[in-house]
Amino acid sequence: MDLSALLEAIGRGPRGADLRAWSFAGSVSRRASLGVKDGQAGNAHAPFTLGETSTVHYLLVWSDGRVSRGTWERRQVEREIDRALDEARLAAYDDPDAARVCGRASLPVVALHDAAAARAALGEVTEIADRLNAVREMVARRSFRTWSGSFAAAEGMTRVVTSQGFDAATSGTSLSWHVSLNGESGDGYGARRAETHAEFLARLERLAAIADDLARDADPDGGRDDLVLLHPRVVEAYVVETLLANLDGAAVAHGQSHFDRHGFGSDTPVLREDIELLVDPLLPHRLGSYACTGEGVPASRTALVERGRLVSPVLDLKYARRLGLEPTAQPYAMDTVRFGGAEQIPNSDALDRAVGGLLVLSVLGIHTQDPTSGDFSLSAQQSLRIGPRGFAGRQRSTISGNLFELLRRDDLVFVAFEGETTPGLLTRCRIHPT
Repeated sequence: MDLSALLEAIGRGPRGADLRAWSFAGSVSRRASLGVKDGQAGNAHAPFTLGETSTVHYLLVWSDGRVSRGTWERRQVEREIDRALDEARLAAYDDPDAARVCGRASLPVVALHDAAAARAALGEVTEIADRLNAVREMVARRSFRTWSGSFAAAEGMTRVVTSQGFDAATSGTSLSWHVSLNGESGDGYGARRAETHAEFLARLERLAAIADDLARDADPDGGRDDLVLLHPRVVEAYVVETLLANLDGAAVAHGQSHFDRHGFGSDTPVLREDIELLVDPLLPHRLGSYACTGEGVPASRTALVERGRLVSPVLDLKYARRLGLEPTAQPYAMDTVRFGGAEQIPNSDALDRAVGGLLVLSVLGIHTQDPTSGDFSLSAQQSLRIGPRGFAGRQRSTISGNLFELLRRDDLVFVAFEGETTPGLLTRCRIHPT
């Protein structure tokens, strides 16, 4: 987005004279997407769309120390900026820790843009069509009853400008897809550029194999009552997200975290001593990669947990100031979050160890759990019984336990899954067939 009208208005108008400091992050994004509903693509229920969005996120620090934060649309910035500034002034509030903006800084070089993805975002459908046709061919060959999905490409440009001299513009792309088979089993992929066609087909075949295994029920009397292998999707959606919720700077500062703020930097482990959790936005072409945050904090690799010990909360400028620490990298997507232990075993070895147990592919009820206590009871309707010669069919279950106790167990095993950046977890918890 062109921020010139906004910057001119601040320079010439009475509201600009009333400002002590300010920060703007203007972005414009173009996106092409195609939906598929019950095998039908591009109809009224799953149309092909081309769209553009443009916004400015603002932080205004007024001369009396009060602050205003919010978002303006392009119309407000380009045609109604004086009115928008007046309304922001009326909505100002006291928040001394938020009254901080970035100064001049050099940014790291990070690969965020891909030419093919940019063309797809403007409506060049070759990349999307190739994947759509590959899914259709696989569904016909494997005789699945139905399938649905989505395919999307986007290109975005962002400029961050502050009153303290920071001014940086970056551009990035994304390509993503998601497919579900027979109305339930789903998988997908997203990055700043497409995976290779061979990688796409391999992921699709793994999804098809899982869907076949889910289509038959397991013998209800042939399983163990405690052994589970959590798929990386479950680890990301529940385990890592719960850890990040407790590491969030606001939660730590307000005493709403499982972790005490004084535990950061301590030599006392809170998890098993080989466990680490870090954020690395410098990885090339990952969805979560960036050169700077929307506040202007340069990207850097940040350890949150090392050797089971708390290193840092996840901190924006406000909560870094409140806790007297430096701002950190932000976990914008799971592909830049590294979670794991010192060793991982191959998925094939984990299945051998887990005979009689369950492979949990997805869970329901995550948002009803208490992240602070770590107690969980999750519906695992997409679970497969692990047999001595492969999967023995579907077992609908509920799994329960305590996450923090699980992450301190000596018998917890990290498991490498093909095509996944996050490991699975082989562990024990209570299983209740449903």
